Order: sequence, then structure tokens, then C-alpha cells
Amino acid sequence: MKKIASTITLIFTLILLYYGSAKAQVSTNNLEVSGFNAPEEESVFEGYLKGYYAQVFGLDIAQILNMDLYNSIEKWLGTPYRYAGKSLEGIDCSAFVNKVYETAYCYLLTGNSADLFKQVTHLPKDKLQEGDLVFFKINRKTISHVGVYLGGSKFAHASRSKGVIVSDLESPYYKKYFVKGGRVNFAAN
Repeated sequence: MKKIASTITLIFTLILLYYGSAKAQVSTNNLEVSGFNAPEEESVFEGYLKGYYAQVFGLDIAQILNMDLYNSIEKWLGTPYRYAGKSLEGIDCSAFVNKVYETAYCYLLTGNSADLFKQVTHLPKDKLQEGDLVFFKINRKTISHVGVYLGGSKFAHASRSKGVIVSDLESPYYKKYFVKGGRVNFAAN
């Protein structure tokens, strides 16, 4: 999966570079120089990436707002679960959330899932937005699992059985154990 994603990203980059250089031209007749229109080209490339991420994460393309968030999560997809792991060789749920926030938001979160639950503003499921955290009590009386909400009831997390994956809050398993969502208050720290 990671190789395919990297290949697709490389292809889009090459297309963008080719398209940009093909547009850059000098007109000798009227000595006019026309160049690369960066905002227009970025929006074309961003559109391709949004389409790609919509397919990979199972989302409506209109729900994708923060490309850095999806890029960060994609890097971890398929990484096996490892308790207290913090690398691509193995990672646990709270370390995954911490790494995603560090990359996507340049913000350091610390602690396990129960600690993270205490650091956020709590939200019901219907108020969740892209990038919010989702918390679960799985076979325990305390918060024991955390993930990153993507939209459309999808969230990314490090599952004990499948590693880093995207799941649905409405699936019977996660619906049963869901506690609350939480929004990180970036201004508080």
C-alpha cells in the first residue's frame, strides 16, 4: 500500500512538473514572458491528491480540508501495532495520534489515550470535525483507545489486530465502545 501511494504521489508530481514546464514559454513576437501560474497549478495538484485521499480513506472529496493531515496518516497506514512503539516498525494508538499531530499541525501532544482525553474539549459524535480525536473504552472502565477523526464517520487509528487503519465509528464494534470526541485547543498551550 505504501509503495502504491508513493508511486501515485511521484506520478502526480511528475505530471505537475511537466505541465508547469510546458506552460512556461517565451513569446519572441511580442517579447512577452508567460510563466508558471503557481496557485492554479497547486490547485490542480491538490485536486488530484484530494481525489486520491478520498479513495484511500473512503471519504467524500469535499470533506478533505487539511492535506497535511491525510499525508501524515497515509505515511503510517499498514504500520503494525506495537505497545509503546513509536516508529514505522510498530506504533500504538496514542503514539500514532501524537506523531500525526506533530506532522500535520506542528503540535506536540503527549501521553497515553487516557491522558489525551484529559487534554481536549469533549464533543459528542455529531459535532466532530476533521482532525478531532475520538476516544474509546474497550473492555475497560477507563479510556483505552484513541484515533483521529477524518469526517464521514471515518477515523484513523492504530488497531491492535490490524495496525494503522481507517475504520468507521458506525461499525458495531466501535459504536459499542465509543465514549466521546475531543478537540485540541491549540491556543491553550
